[in-house]
Amino acid sequence: KQWYQRRVAITAGDPIFSVGGDLAFNWAYSNNGCRIVLTGGHLSGAGVNDDNTHGLGNDFIINPLTNHVHDKAWSHDISNIQDCPHPACSYVRLQGTDHGASSNLKSGPVYGNYAIYVSFDSEKFPLPGDKLSLTIEL
Repeated sequence: KQWYQRRVAITAGDPIFSVGGDLAFNWAYSNNGCRIVLTGGHLSGAGVNDDNTHGLGNDFIINPLTNHVHDKAWSHDISNIQDCPHPACSYVRLQGTDHGASSNLKSGPVYGNYAIYVSFDSEKFPLPGDKLSLTIEL
């Protein structure tokens, strides 16, 4: 994140590059869930139904502990960072069109592609422009 962030213009609302902190996975709150968020953004409490935690892989009206979807109209892939608590906010700004049919989910431009790489051993990772092979030397 840090290397790439210094070399691109940060778009306000980007769910990765406009927020600091560590990665948090499977953030569950009330009847909502988000697969990947950053701890520097707004993290709704476990019993708070404010639809206001945004990141990658979002679902509203779901049992986030069992992944049982109650209403597919509220699923959305990439949600921009925004202070948009339910019920005061009338729409949630998203990247792209990969979302359910709810009229409260608003399509928007795609800022880029996101990938997360995790390693216990690697101390470096190939940078953009590096030629990759089938193996990475550790």
